[in-house]
Amino acid sequence: MNIEHNPELTSAEMGNLWNFYMANTMSHCIFEHFLTNVEDESIKQLIIESDQLCVLISNYVEDIFKSEGIPLPKGFQPKEDVNKQAPRLFSDTYYLEYLEMMFRLGVIFYSITLPNTARLDIRNFVTKVINSSANISNKITELMLEKGIYVRPPFIPAMNSPEIVAKQSFLNGFFGDKRRLLGVEISQLFANIQFNSVKTVLLIGFSQVAKSHDLRHYFIRGRECNLKQNAVLAKLLTQEDLPITMPTSYSISTSTESPFSDKLMLFHLTNLSSAKLRNFGDSIAVSPRHDIGSCFMRLIMETGNYAEDGTNLLIQNGWLEYPPHNVDRYKLAED
Repeated sequence: MNIEHNPELTSAEMGNLWNFYMANTMSHCIFEHFLTNVEDESIKQLIIESDQLCVLISNYVEDIFKSEGIPLPKGFQPKEDVNKQAPRLFSDTYYLEYLEMMFRLGVIFYSITLPNTARLDIRNFVTKVINSSANISNKITELMLEKGIYVRPPFIPAMNSPEIVAKQSFLNGFFGDKRRLLGVEISQLFANIQFNSVKTVLLIGFSQVAKSHDLRHYFIRGRECNLKQNAVLAKLLTQEDLPITMPTSYSISTSTESPFSDKLMLFHLTNLSSAKLRNFGDSIAVSPRHDIGSCFMRLIMETGNYAEDGTNLLIQNGWLEYPPHNVDRYKLAED
């Protein structure tokens, strides 16, 4: 890797690479346990490919940080954060659903970081990661379709001809005429319901194996929050006679022995809450109807409060690593 004459890392590059390392060392630990008990060979191969990509990204960040003299975060390590002897928590089909959710988030996250990256070596690497993530995501979708567990968003009739919006009521949601949902609004409602459903299974599994009473309570609270949010979002679809179909082919074991450290589980779910906030923000941006935007705003407040409580638990337990940050010039002057 030729990095001798590259310019100094920008704040965006340093911060994003730091996040890459934290997320991928965590995912590597999770995949390490999945691989100890997955039975379906086709799903196993996808987990192996996913794990290899995580290791590749983590090693790249390690090389960059060492070359720049930047301290590497501790992140997560299999020896400390994985109990390979623990029984499985989730079924093979859930592993596939989990992969689909994580790569959907990953492709978005890596794509967002690319425009803020100036160094060509890092841009080239991120581009390769985006391509690799998209290829694995395509394989996951293909396998889910083969197994009949891929759930498509609701169908709507095609328009007979192009139409022009003629009334301000196009934006109405609380008062007056209310138009039918747009295709993109349906897509966002469905995607958020699906994300909450997959995350809820993770919350249930983690709640029964967490060693800390506070964490068990926090995970149970998250499950209840997700179920309530799904009811709110589903109502917007059912009011227009659109079906709500979610995957039900996966299962959760009755094991109470944790495969992962409390630190890893809390970090993972707090990060998923942050991803959900981004999802809700994206949904607001593409949903012109006032009531839908207002609905997502309420869910953002609720999810933000939940994520903050998770961060506080990380701090209280001494598990939250400080991301790269600016210096306090006033403190330097005083010292």
